[in-house]
Amino acid sequence: MTLDALTIGETMVLFVAETPGPLARVERFGKRLAGADSNVAIGLARLGLRVGWVSRLGGDSFGTFVRECIEREGVDCSRVALDAQRSTGFMLKSRAESGADPVIEYHRRGSAASVLAIADVDPALYRSTRHLHATGIFAALSDSTLELIEHAMRGA
Repeated sequence: MTLDALTIGETMVLFVAETPGPLARVERFGKRLAGADSNVAIGLARLGLRVGWVSRLGGDSFGTFVRECIEREGVDCSRVALDAQRSTGFMLKSRAESGADPVIEYHRRGSAASVLAIADVDPALYRSTRHLHATGIFAALSDSTLELIEHAMRGA
């Protein structure tokens, strides 16, 4: 199947504080998704386009949560690899008051997505999609993610 758009990147579980204050003192968080590439994929799918997302998730409950949320939005996740040895990244976000920037803590070092590499993706995929969406965020995670994004852009 030809895709209208393909996105490549890391999606994390996002825990958003329900009350303002330092993250260390927050007792309740809402659980959501965080990831530029999956945000774009979901938005395009909601517009009725055929969209695929390429990533790697940990074989953990966070990975299951991320995949189920994105699939529910109509995004093709068949090219998302599961990694039983690594975890899915997550982040914490404070609730800021009066327009201040929230405090954000990332917990993604060594995540499953950070080791996604050229060998993990069939190069025919890039040639069979109408649009490739890539960001510098994912490329900056590791040498292998940078190589993958560069390879995908050349292939597209």
